[in-house]
Amino acid sequence: MHNQSLIFTIFLFAGITFASYAQDFEFADPVKLDSSINSASEEVNPMLSQDGLRLYFVRALHEGNTGGKYAGMDIWMSEKFNGYEWSKATNNIGLLNNKDNNAVIGVKHDNQVLYLLNTYNNRRGIAFTTNYNGKWTMPEVIDIQGVPRNDFVGFYMGPEYDVLLISMKGDKSQENEDLYVSLKNNSGQWTKPINLGTTINTSGYEISPYLSDDKKRLYFASNGHGGFGDADLFVSERLYDSWTVWSKPRNLGPGINSSAFDAYLTIGADSTVMFSSNREGGLSDIYQSRIVGVEKNSQAALKESLIEEARKILADLRNGESIREHFIAFDSQSIEIPENQKTKLSNVVKDLNYQRYSRINLLSFVDENENAEVNNKRLDKIVNYLKLSGINEDKINVTSSGKMYGAEAGSAEKRKQQGVLIIISNPPN
Repeated sequence: MHNQSLIFTIFLFAGITFASYAQDFEFADPVKLDSSINSASEEVNPMLSQDGLRLYFVRALHEGNTGGKYAGMDIWMSEKFNGYEWSKATNNIGLLNNKDNNAVIGVKHDNQVLYLLNTYNNRRGIAFTTNYNGKWTMPEVIDIQGVPRNDFVGFYMGPEYDVLLISMKGDKSQENEDLYVSLKNNSGQWTKPINLGTTINTSGYEISPYLSDDKKRLYFASNGHGGFGDADLFVSERLYDSWTVWSKPRNLGPGINSSAFDAYLTIGADSTVMFSSNREGGLSDIYQSRIVGVEKNSQAALKESLIEEARKILADLRNGESIREHFIAFDSQSIEIPENQKTKLSNVVKDLNYQRYSRINLLSFVDENENAEVNNKRLDKIVNYLKLSGINEDKINVTSSGKMYGAEAGSAEKRKQQGVLIIISNPPN
């Protein structure tokens, strides 16, 4: 046996039931906000409060910024009145602006806490401030391991203070900024950033992440997925509660996107949509749109993207590598691993423990007569079995989900069953 890493891929097999039903939104034609928000300077990174009544954004190259025109960027703020108009923006917001680059990266649900870029000391991570008697307190630092201090880094903090999306050049980035996620664990610490995977990240740049409140839809800007111009806005569905399993990103279309730079989308509680664009030439301004309806149910598109991803995975595994297959069968409608199948799975684990392996990918399926809950519970059973058997949890990675056909799905006999096809691949010399 060669002293090289094993690639260990698990496929939970059966039919075509999907847990996620993605929908494509229709957007009203965007309108550039008036001079109460936009100026001859650059306006980017709009961030709406949870009630949609307050808008924070970043203004650069403005003489009124702290330290002057050529100092850093300032946070500016505007409030909505009369139900639709925005007040004249101001950067007079206490201790939040300095001569460095300042930005709001998230707003807590109660609107009483702002999350900020940390430009208040030399420590890595982000910062937060609390509204106390109508004034914002001095920002305090939240440490995030694995975030570079000097490179360009962008963030989005979820309103529940449990998910932090990061745009940065990390260890697994290809050339430009990629998207990562850090999660708050049970002890209140933030995990080292996890790359969202190649479905989202490309050799181009991925920036300005924004997550829907239900944590199911990721909006971001990229110049690596094709589109209408320099950077376009995309949306992707998070699948099976994994942070590395995503549907193929969908372009938000020619209404939102232009032939220029379009990025930094945010959505208010009343379906108000704001983003930045330099479509009129020169510096960026803030535009407003609205979600006005649902275009179509895109389950079919989701299935196609998952199938494509599954085929890509197997193609990578079989590129010059020897492969052995083991099938672990489940009883219909059951989430328990049968005793005779546990013996088979135990032998596979023993084989793995004799080897070094590089990754464990999980690709999940269910029988057409079974629901997604059965699928997810089977997935949990397999993951827990591996972890309890000494398999490194960091190596277990959910990769995709879908239906495969022909030789890619194993024998016809196996495809009629519900269960787990384990593919162990020995890398070539």
